[in-house]
Amino acid sequence: MSADWEITNWSVQPERMFDLTERVALVTGAASGIGRAVALGLDACGAHIALADRDAAGARAVAARLRHEALVVEVNVTDEAQVQAMVQAVLGRFARIDISFNIPGINVRKPAVELTSAEWRSVVEVNLNAAFLCAREVGKVMLQQQRGSMINLASARGLTGGPGQSVYSVTKAGVIQMTRCLALEWAPHVRVNAIAPGYLKTPLVKEIMKDTAWFERIRNLHAMKRFGEPEEVVGAAIFLASDASSFVTGTVLSVDGGWTAGQG
Repeated sequence: MSADWEITNWSVQPERMFDLTERVALVTGAASGIGRAVALGLDACGAHIALADRDAAGARAVAARLRHEALVVEVNVTDEAQVQAMVQAVLGRFARIDISFNIPGINVRKPAVELTSAEWRSVVEVNLNAAFLCAREVGKVMLQQQRGSMINLASARGLTGGPGQSVYSVTKAGVIQMTRCLALEWAPHVRVNAIAPGYLKTPLVKEIMKDTAWFERIRNLHAMKRFGEPEEVVGAAIFLASDASSFVTGTVLSVDGGWTAGQG
């Protein structure tokens, strides 16, 4: 007789929980920063990767480092027709999309009264509208397949806000609420989650890091007293992409060095 604590019928075998062998992952924003790190991490776990970016040369450079089959798609994710063509290109090569990461984002750091309407619209267009376009078009595929894991890139700023961060925080909060709504709409077969990084040394952040006073102040607001590296998101990305998170949907996973813990 088995002890009452024994698991005799694992839904996913522990040794295969993080195995992505033969799965197809679409990563937008794959040419640099978090997108590049995620693409490399998924490849290391066995996935085939579709690398989508406006920077096709950068995406090809990442693809050249991958061990498994890869596809590069040049795309402007704010253009609906190009997003639809991107999805069709991935289906044309791989016939399915098992995993999707919606990553591109921009920021304009200004006090709200100095923020122009054009700047507001430009950030909303990339961070929120484009995220929705990608989610909607990939979601159609995943719903038809009746399987898939979608991960949207939010931000710790979408949870906490901050001075000079109005439009960025609004868009990332919007991504979080979109994630929750899609998780409810697309369950039980399609899981939708978000990752909310703190400050990472990405191209978006490195420019502002040149302001040493700002850097020291923000660094010290992290419990770990440092900025993260893009690759430190990869563990969370693989968890949410894989069967290890088979009962996880509609959640926001913070990877922020303790940023949000100190912002309450």
